[in-house]
Amino acid sequence: MSGASIREGGAPAQGGAPGAANPVNSLLMLLELQRQAWRLAAAPELRYHIVNQTRRLIAYRQAAFLTLPPTLPGRGRPALEAVSNIAVLEPNAPFARWMEDAVRAVASGPQGATLHVVDPAALPAPLRAGWGEWGPAQALWCPLAGPDGPPLAGLWLGRDEPWTDGELLLLGHLAEGYGHAWWALAGKRTRRRGLRRAAPPLLAVVLIGGMLAVPVPMSTLAPAEIRASDPVIVAAPLDGVIERFYVQPNEAVTAGQPLFSFEATVLRSRHEVARKGLTQAEAELLSASQAAFADPQTKARVAQLRAQVELRRAEMNLARDLLDRVTVKAERPGLAVFADVNDWLGKPVAVGERVLTLADPQAPEIDIQVAVGDALVLEEGSPVELFLNVDPLRPLRARLTHASYEAGLSAAGVLSYRVKAALEPAQDPGEPPPRIGLRGTAKILGERVPLALYLFRRPLALLRQTLGV
Repeated sequence: MSGASIREGGAPAQGGAPGAANPVNSLLMLLELQRQAWRLAAAPELRYHIVNQTRRLIAYRQAAFLTLPPTLPGRGRPALEAVSNIAVLEPNAPFARWMEDAVRAVASGPQGATLHVVDPAALPAPLRAGWGEWGPAQALWCPLAGPDGPPLAGLWLGRDEPWTDGELLLLGHLAEGYGHAWWALAGKRTRRRGLRRAAPPLLAVVLIGGMLAVPVPMSTLAPAEIRASDPVIVAAPLDGVIERFYVQPNEAVTAGQPLFSFEATVLRSRHEVARKGLTQAEAELLSASQAAFADPQTKARVAQLRAQVELRRAEMNLARDLLDRVTVKAERPGLAVFADVNDWLGKPVAVGERVLTLADPQAPEIDIQVAVGDALVLEEGSPVELFLNVDPLRPLRARLTHASYEAGLSAAGVLSYRVKAALEPAQDPGEPPPRIGLRGTAKILGERVPLALYLFRRPLALLRQTLGV
């Protein structure tokens, strides 16, 4: 359908309708048109009657019938259903799109529910540009409302001559009759269908809103490892080179059992030299003490030689003490935790350097590295669930016991807080505690918050960081 076909399809004459000069004839025609509209049994027939038979009462060049969505003003778009003297409409034709946009602007305006002459200046600029191409100079908007609500449809009339007061009065009464007929024939079904279409989205919105308001525990996930709760750090007692290990990694040891020893050749030599130096100093002191009775000068050297003996004795005691530290022994029973023997054999170590750890396998705890961005629920006593990599279907229960005040870099290079959690007793008394060294993911639970905050906390934080709000 083109604009040309619409302009050519109107009434051939601009004169008045038959009987328009006689008020009695006009009133009779008004009643006849209403009676015919009420007797029609199908919506297409009523639309045809409205756009074509109304010319018997009022002369016009063009008539268009449009249904209005229940959401006007607002969302929705009128639908062009019928045009005078046009049998088949093309919904996507330029005229149809322009007419729907124009009716949407008029019906959404302050006079959208009343019959009035359309002022082109009140339309948006793009619609005013197409006014002369797609419509006559004078346009009249006739809303067709039922008895129970806003207009469900509307009649757009166009011609070149201005509208008279008498014509507006007749069309006002006729529009009320048409509106009642359309409401009785198609308006009820349209309203019910609109409600049915609106009900599922509304129900979905209510359900989603209710679900987002459900309180859930705030939680955070972090990598974790099973470690000993009170390990003993075995450090190097002296500077030297480790010569031998007496235990293997993860081997159970007893109190006093040798763990490893240092290369002792230099220490033995130092001890022997110190011992001989002490013997020599004691001999000199004895000789001087005997000669002091006859020689006063020798008596003066006795005190000096006695100090020399004490110095040599201290050196020998130090050498013997270092020699006694060559073999490092376990202070208490536990597991010798270290990586590999070959990592230490022949390696020079300094005093205080950690070599291995003695851990109690019956008293493990959970060591958790919580990233700074996830540290929301680090309160003492918070529940903790540990999902081990080797058994993810059976989480271990624990309670948070400690969280570091200051963050530091983890082994993965992430700025994190170090958190410790104590394992709760197992339900089965015969079940052994988890093996030290096992890794997994810890879930720390906090206070309850709405599900919406739980789901959108990270996106909102990212949005604030991005936009700076």
